[in-house]
Amino acid sequence: MAQKQTQHARDVVNAFKEKLSRSGIDHVGQKHFDELQLLIESAIDAAVFLELDRVADQMENLAETIRNTAEQFDD
Repeated sequence: MAQKQTQHARDVVNAFKEKLSRSGIDHVGQKHFDELQLLIESAIDAAVFLELDRVADQMENLAETIRNTAEQFDD
């Protein structure tokens, strides 16, 4: 999945570059575009992690509900 996030960040930076003039691109410089890509990638990673953490919490709650239901079923 990290490869997809890298590509998506690259695509966002390229879309941003398309909105700038040639002189704007030259002024910002590739180093800063690379830093922007890393920032975007980090933001994507953080969002994915938070969502996976939320899903994991839901799975834990579901497992507990199933376990409780199974214990009551045995009674």
